[in-house]
Amino acid sequence: MGCLRWLGGAGLMSGAWLVFLLSSGARGQQILQYGFEARDPVWVQGTWDAPYKEVSHRLTDETAHGGLRSEHVRVQAEKGSHIHYTYDVGKAPITDELHLSLWIKANRPNVQLLCRVVLPRERDPNKVGEPLRFLLRCEPYQSARWKMITLRQPVKRLKEQQQLLRHQLGRDVVIDEAYVDQLVLNVYDGPGLTDVYIDDLEIGPVFDLRPPGAAIPATGPRAGVPASPAVNRRAAAVELKGNHLMVSGQRFFLRGIRHTGTPLKTLRDAGFNTVWVDESTPSAVIEDAVNLGFWLVPSLAAPSDLRAGGKLTGQLTSSNQFARNVARFLEQDAVLCWDLGSNLDTRGFPEVARVARAFRATDPMRPLAADVWDGFRSYSSSLEDVMLGAHRWPLMTSLELSSYRDWLVQRRRLAAPNTYCWTWVQTHLPDGFLRVAYDEKAPAPKEALGPQAEQVRLLAYVALGCGYRGLAFWSDRFLADSHAGRDRLLGLALLNQELQMLEPLLVKATREPIWVPTSQPEVSAAIIHLPGAVLVLPIWIGGGAQYVPPQAAVAELLVTVPAVPDSAQAWEVSPGRVQSYRVERVLGGMRLRLHNFSLTSAVVFTSDLEPTGLVVRLQDQQRRMGKIAAQWAQDQAQEELTKVEQVHAELVKVAPALPDAEPILKRAHLALDRCAEHRRNGEHTNAYGEAQVALRAVRVLMRAHWDRAVRDLDVPVSSPYACSFYTLPRHWRFVDEITKRSWGANLLKDGGFEAPPEVVQPGWQVQELTGTDAVVPVARRVADGAKEGKQCLMLRVTARTPLLSPQALESTYLAIHSPAVRLEPGTPVRISAWVKVSGGIGVSPDGAMLYDSAGGEPLAIRLIGQTRDRAARPPSVPRTGKQGARPPDPPKNVEWQKFTVYRRVPASGEVRVTMALTGLGTVYFDDLRIEPLVAGATTTAPTRATVMPASHSVPAR
Repeated sequence: MGCLRWLGGAGLMSGAWLVFLLSSGARGQQILQYGFEARDPVWVQGTWDAPYKEVSHRLTDETAHGGLRSEHVRVQAEKGSHIHYTYDVGKAPITDELHLSLWIKANRPNVQLLCRVVLPRERDPNKVGEPLRFLLRCEPYQSARWKMITLRQPVKRLKEQQQLLRHQLGRDVVIDEAYVDQLVLNVYDGPGLTDVYIDDLEIGPVFDLRPPGAAIPATGPRAGVPASPAVNRRAAAVELKGNHLMVSGQRFFLRGIRHTGTPLKTLRDAGFNTVWVDESTPSAVIEDAVNLGFWLVPSLAAPSDLRAGGKLTGQLTSSNQFARNVARFLEQDAVLCWDLGSNLDTRGFPEVARVARAFRATDPMRPLAADVWDGFRSYSSSLEDVMLGAHRWPLMTSLELSSYRDWLVQRRRLAAPNTYCWTWVQTHLPDGFLRVAYDEKAPAPKEALGPQAEQVRLLAYVALGCGYRGLAFWSDRFLADSHAGRDRLLGLALLNQELQMLEPLLVKATREPIWVPTSQPEVSAAIIHLPGAVLVLPIWIGGGAQYVPPQAAVAELLVTVPAVPDSAQAWEVSPGRVQSYRVERVLGGMRLRLHNFSLTSAVVFTSDLEPTGLVVRLQDQQRRMGKIAAQWAQDQAQEELTKVEQVHAELVKVAPALPDAEPILKRAHLALDRCAEHRRNGEHTNAYGEAQVALRAVRVLMRAHWDRAVRDLDVPVSSPYACSFYTLPRHWRFVDEITKRSWGANLLKDGGFEAPPEVVQPGWQVQELTGTDAVVPVARRVADGAKEGKQCLMLRVTARTPLLSPQALESTYLAIHSPAVRLEPGTPVRISAWVKVSGGIGVSPDGAMLYDSAGGEPLAIRLIGQTRDRAARPPSVPRTGKQGARPPDPPKNVEWQKFTVYRRVPASGEVRVTMALTGLGTVYFDDLRIEPLVAGATTTAPTRATVMPASHSVPAR
């Protein structure tokens, strides 16, 4: 399936021609990638023995394999055997490292690609003073569609030709130092009209490379060939130097994705440079990925003889098989690193270390990637050349984006200094949410699903602002669905365009990012200082964006940026435009005034205005991206609008009316109409801007529906269907169901915690995890200001050494689990408890948690009490105004608050409740209840008994 269906009709090329350095020690040795995106054709008429007329020879946008154009040759031929077109490539040595590929589409099946091979140690007997040359056939075309033609096993093919030459010349033939200097395309396939389209050439390593159309110098490398900061994808040295990932001596920014069914060509056009695969991935898929230019990160099951206690998964019969799997990927010369696994913890470190040694025994060169849950210090300091990963899934949970930021910063601080850190970015609905929100059934075909593309963008920018050097996107099966996933895929393509523009800056950062507030309380800006420039990333991290982002736009945003040179100018960078802004010197730094801010932005302060400098390069890059960026932005807005109108039509039937809904939708349609008109006129910058206007209007409607749905809930997670815009119709049907019945008696015994402290309550369980954290956990029933009765439950975690309080907790988890209440699966239940946070919960974004087994940790209520770091966390805006209602600030007192959630009994027929503490502080629980819904008199609708404190999310692994 081509990218037309997926990304809107055009691929993405980063320039007319790209040269990639192979290594700093190999003078002039490079990889050529040419996308035929320039103005003029580059193939040259060569020899022929068939009389012919060249009807057309041009670059065309009629069809293309990648990018927007291809080179088109049309000839009208008579009888003969060949009509050659040639392309000079310099010197490509014939070794096992040689890679050659060219995409061809023709109306005849026998078009043939050949390589002209030069034997520099042999003289041509028919041409005095010239080396011996001959043509080597590549694989046949034999198709009528786009097909990639390659030269397979070049050394083997050369040796076969050596035998033929030996027979013809009657003597031995020296093939040492043989190289390819020219590609030859035979467009002849019999008399008549032949059409050939040519696209996406890649060949290398190559010496003496020059731009298409230029003459090759007689000796030495061509002067002026640019040393591009891009990297070679073949036979390149990959290494870690401190917290920088280096490929062929150049810093590399990881833009990866897990392959889950989306066509590889589509992922390449969307701008990804790395793909995660595993040992079950077919060889054809791996080869296709390599031919498309992807780096590979293989995830291999551990050898069975390296497993201990069943901790590591893997069913291999021997480590020999493991070595063969490693060798299978090494054959491709495109392995970026080896994946040691996900959710790795301290207890599993010895087994993981043994697997790391197994990789090292087979491949001692490449880095290792480890996605760690806890044990950051052990993994980062004890494993050699490790790329340390981390992940949280905050979307559709109570983890606010400000707390997600805190968590990411803490994970980096837990690692050893100067560790390369990367993170997975959530792009999908977690399996737990699918199970709860869709009542353990799969979503209906063509049902609109989340998350929103804007949420993925916010997560990615937060990770950049926290200093992560690579992003990997954990795709799901719905990303490959043209209905449910196309808006996210388009959003990812636009995001990758921005990352490509910012990559030269992101990889140069040497100092820790800092966060500063802005004039908008819900927007914080990450400041990244680097040599010669300052990168500013304003990001909307206001309340509730992990559920449904608001419009998240302001007409003017003020940011004061510290430590900016007086000579620096400010440039806002995006695929839609590169725009300069006036700045003014104020107390504390340089004040920037951004106009029409929306969701995220990227601003570069620099004084590099040279013709080959940073600003000019960004402007050139934007001009190349502008056309396709406008198209993708329009397509994304159209996709989101279609999905939102589908859900809105359902909400009209079951939810309270929104009087402004139709004008909002009309505004979105008008913006899309203006976008289309601008694109027709070639005004791509204006088209891109109008697409953003349409997207903002769509977000206004989505947030308004969500604000109305959660208005009468204690917290958004009170209803599992209120955690996403796309499940709001289910929420209102659920509300209608529970308001037509009455609640039964409390089925949870001892939820009042009135038993004497020395008595063990049957079925209640205590769980204590501290790992390497220097803390003291305490859980007991106390008679200290109980809400109901005489006693309540207290959970407390204190530092083991009060004067040495930890700055971050890695493993601390103190929990009390209630006995199971058994009910018919699907029965609605009301779960409630009184909670009091004494002071504040520190050193943990998750704070204190209250959750049930039906919703799991992702749908936990999280409480931190008084914020421990108000300077770093922007306060929430009022619950009124254009952005709509949102959860208020954390409570600043120690009063009891009641929280109520509504769930359905899962298929297991059991419901439990967990009260937990993950940070330093004290929390009290009382009057814990589980009440089923029964047939009978109508009950009252759920009401907001209390407001929601600032939410912080749970470790959903």
